[in-house]
Formats: sequence, C-alpha cells, structure tokens
Amino acid sequence: MTRESLIPMLPLPDVVKSNLASRQQAMEQDLSTWVGMNTHTPNKSGVDALGVLLSERLEAMGFRVAELVGGVTGRTLVARLGYELRDSAEEAEVPANEQRPLLLIGHMDSVFALTEPPATMRVDAATHRAFGPAVADMKGGLVIMIHALEALHETGLLAGRSLRVVLNSDEETGSALSGEIIRAEAAECSAALVFEAGRPAESGASTVVTQRKGLLRVRVRARGRSAHAGVDPSAGASAVRELAVKVKPIEELAQNHAGLTVLVGRFQGGTAANTVPAEAHMDVDVRFDDDDQRQDVEDAIQGLLMRPEVRDPDGRPRVACSIVERVHRPAMEPTEAAAALVEHVLAAATDLGQNIVPEARGGSSDAALAMDAGCPAVCGLGAVGGAFHTPEEWTDLHSLQDRARLLALLILRLGGKAT
Repeated sequence: MTRESLIPMLPLPDVVKSNLASRQQAMEQDLSTWVGMNTHTPNKSGVDALGVLLSERLEAMGFRVAELVGGVTGRTLVARLGYELRDSAEEAEVPANEQRPLLLIGHMDSVFALTEPPATMRVDAATHRAFGPAVADMKGGLVIMIHALEALHETGLLAGRSLRVVLNSDEETGSALSGEIIRAEAAECSAALVFEAGRPAESGASTVVTQRKGLLRVRVRARGRSAHAGVDPSAGASAVRELAVKVKPIEELAQNHAGLTVLVGRFQGGTAANTVPAEAHMDVDVRFDDDDQRQDVEDAIQGLLMRPEVRDPDGRPRVACSIVERVHRPAMEPTEAAAALVEHVLAAATDLGQNIVPEARGGSSDAALAMDAGCPAVCGLGAVGGAFHTPEEWTDLHSLQDRARLLALLILRLGGKAT
C-alpha cells in the first residue's frame, strides 16, 4: 500500500489544532502531577490512584469504563466508545475492518520505586526538556492520549467514533495479568496504537516503533538447607552457591544466537551472614527475535538447572532448583497489515509537517500482544524522550503537542464509525 492510496486523507481541522495549542500548559501540568504520583508496579494503591483520574477523564468524554481487578497489581482499565460486537448468534457476523474499533494502549505503572520525599518533575527551560520518573515511559504518552481525545471531544469530532482504550498496571513486569485482556480487546479491533515513548533521530526527526524483541522472564528458586556458619556449616546446603555458579553459563547462552540477550537482573538469597542460606532466587531476563530463539534458550536454562553443583559425599544433589514464575511476551514481528498501518502513521505525520521515521527496538511492549491477536500495531507513539528507566529519564515538552496532533489525525482517519 502506498501513501497515495490511503483513505480517507482527511486533514486535521484547524479547530482541533487550535484546541490542542491552547492545552500546552494543561498538558505540562498533568504531566507534572502524574510524575509526582508513584506508580511503581508493586505500589497498587498508587497505580490505582492514577487510574481513578484517567477513568474520570475518559468517562467525561462518553467512554464506558470497566475496572478489572487482578488482586496483585493495580487495576486494568478498559474503556469503550461506540461500536460493540453483537452477542446473539443471528447477529454474530463481524463487520468490515473499517467499522471495527481503533484500539489505544497504554500503561500506568512504572519501574521507579517509592522515594522520600516524593519525586517531582524538573524542567530545563533552555532545552524544553522535563525530567522525572516515568516522564517519558509512559506518563508523557498518557498525557498525549487523554488530551488528543479531549480535543476531539470538545470540538465535536469524537462523536460517532468507535474506539477502545486499554490502560494496564503490570506492563513493566511483562503484562502477566493483563495480557489476555489486551489480546481479547485487540482481537475485535482494526488496529492498535501504543503509547510507549518515541526517540529523537537524526536531522530533527523522531521515531515510532514497528518491530520489537520478545520477552521471556523467569524466576528461579533454589532450596537447600540452613546451618550455623561457625558451628557446623557442613550440615547446610547453600542455595546461594547453587545459583551463583549458574549465572555465568545462563548469560553466556546469548552467544549461541545473534540478536539474543540474556541477563540475570536480580539475585537474592540468605537471611544472615552467619547462616548457610537455605533459599535463593534469581530473575532471568531474555530478549529474543523469534519464538525458536525463545524455545532454545528456555530449554537450555532448564538443562542448566538440572546440573547440580552442591552435592553430598556420595554425589547426590543437596539443593533443588526450579522455575517458579514465568512471563512471556512474543516478539513484535512485521506483517503486511502492520506495514500498511505504518504507512498511515507516516503519511499523517508528513501531512502535519512532522519528520517521523520507523525503527526496530530491543525493548518489549504490549504492542506485541495486539499483534499476537491478529491486530496490526504501531508502537512508540508517545512523548519523545530518552534515558528510560534511569534517574535522568527525560521527555521533550514540544513533543506533547506534536504527538497529540498526530494521534488526533489518526483517530479521524482510522477510527471506525460507530454502528
């Protein structure tokens, strides 16, 4: 599909541009407020507090919002506007793609733990950059999503559109609880736009993401036997020792496949310096290009866990190792339908005078779940920024306006008409 063949090629109405231009200060204020709310994935109350604010904003625009409670992490919000699939058998025919909803996906959680005092957003007036936890990943994306929708609503252009919004609370840990919700919503939609951060590119351009690695994350537990370190250490069996010798060969699995990364990102064990540790855990993060790579490395990890290090004098294993948690998100691989959606995005950016280029990225995202459900997706449509997951994470405040205009135009061009 060429850009010239894309329909409808509606321009962004001046009334929407004007509305969004008047929102810059409000967008920055929302960003500052939301950055100041701690939404670390385990902080259920903090994530839910942001969810309440977003739910109220969506409901004010006419969305019907359901809050799905998982019990472990914060709630997942599913908001619907317009078209609904019919349930009865006589009306079960699926409508043409142009009548299906357009899906917007974002996440409310972040990787940043609680701080004292609470974090605040800092702005560098010279560079128009804002700094703070999750300012780009992805509270900037949430600001863009909400304000673009509100601009269309206030100008009367959201009426009659068919849209879905999913905002989850466990994306940073792999969307283990919300993944099936995302897949279910995506299966009923024509396309998905995902608001992870974009990045700056050469010559003043910025990026959107069209391809991502898959994610496999496993937690390995070792169980041995405790003993006093000074009185009779030989009576114990060190779970730390058992796992420690496995770190190097597990990470070296990446050498067998180009594009594969394997990292032991967290290691915990023991209770006291003078006690043989009876239990230890490590978290292994794997990024892969395709499912064959994932299967190979998962099988290899299992094999390494079955090779005991700590043994009794007769050679019998004294520490048991097992995988106790597993999170898997597939790779986001290019498809013909996704390529056509990318052309829509690039054409809309060009029409707005924005220089946007596609890129492949190593980090995983929920765009892969939408693609896995057969729904073409484009990721990286959020605020442009960098230094993600670090104390210096930043976002370009000018990009809030640019990306909001882009989203508004994409909704007008791609959003199905409610039936």
